[in-house]
Amino acid sequence: MFIFGILLLAFLIGIYPFWDTKYTNKLKVTYHEKERVAYFKYIIYSEWGVTLLILLMVAVTATTFSDIGLTMPSENASKTMGMFVGFLIGIGVAVFGLMRLPFYRKYQEAQTNTVSYMVPTGKFDKRLGIFVAVTAGICEEIIYRGFLLHFLANSPFNLEGSVLMIVGAAIFGIAHYYQGWKGVLLTGLVGYALSRVYFSTGSLLFPIILHAIIDLRFMLTAKSESKINIETKSV
Repeated sequence: MFIFGILLLAFLIGIYPFWDTKYTNKLKVTYHEKERVAYFKYIIYSEWGVTLLILLMVAVTATTFSDIGLTMPSENASKTMGMFVGFLIGIGVAVFGLMRLPFYRKYQEAQTNTVSYMVPTGKFDKRLGIFVAVTAGICEEIIYRGFLLHFLANSPFNLEGSVLMIVGAAIFGIAHYYQGWKGVLLTGLVGYALSRVYFSTGSLLFPIILHAIIDLRFMLTAKSESKINIETKSV
């Protein structure tokens, strides 16, 4: 498992982030659905491939599935997360209200412009985008929160506490290098927050759900730059 962990760590830091640019560089220029579909398929196949490999290694080694967070939350954690979910619902209601205000809609559009090339524009890539969001929620949590943090917490790294979460968040941010440095910082912060949720509950269940919701919201509500330009010209 140690050799596998080192190889996976090297892959996640030194190779995987840059494979994305093969698909995104062209997509950033064309915004074509064909390139977007190809990129979505790459995400789905690659993330499920890495995840299934991790699960296979766990199944044949001394590492258990609960070691990588594939277990139900404790009773106390469930109560804590109940309060957390209630807070999220309150935030969601507030954001829904803000979305009705023109200045906030413009702010949101500006925030998503850097990755607007990923926003589905057709029926097929929108359906595929939903599957991408669910895939990211499940696979990226198992890879970056479950396995990676467990590996970094053990020999020879022996990381723990905030240091462990910061290092894990940094690696998760690097995985989104194709989004630019702003994307690296933003996803790193999200990764840190999801790590805190994971450690507070002892389970990947809530991080998976939250991660999927975040990505689904982007896929279903954001507008692509091409659509924004068309709407602007028609006014």
